[in-house]
Amino acid sequence: MSSDSKKPKCPHCETDEFVVLVKTFEMTGTVVGGVAGAASGIAMGAAAGSIVPGLGTAVGAVAGGVVGGIGEALIGATGGSVLGKKIGENIDEARGLFKCNKCEKEFDG
Repeated sequence: MSSDSKKPKCPHCETDEFVVLVKTFEMTGTVVGGVAGAASGIAMGAAAGSIVPGLGTAVGAVAGGVVGGIGEALIGATGGSVLGKKIGENIDEARGLFKCNKCEKEFDG
């Protein structure tokens, strides 16, 4: 269901003016994708930190994880969020669940 396609009418109040696609999976995908992106940055930072000589593996891994996590949270998690959002959008569109904001009821499109 692309933005240019016609919205279905609400079967309860017979209007399409207030009908919106329920975006549960889009929101969930954005969060899950962002968390996965940040986790990968933390793992890469920890792996890099663990090879620093003189600090010890545990201390290096923690320091690398912190640095990698901060870097990923600031710049890299958005890639995971974008991918997760797109996957969620596709699931929401395939699911075709709509909500009428006039009568507050959900229905299949």
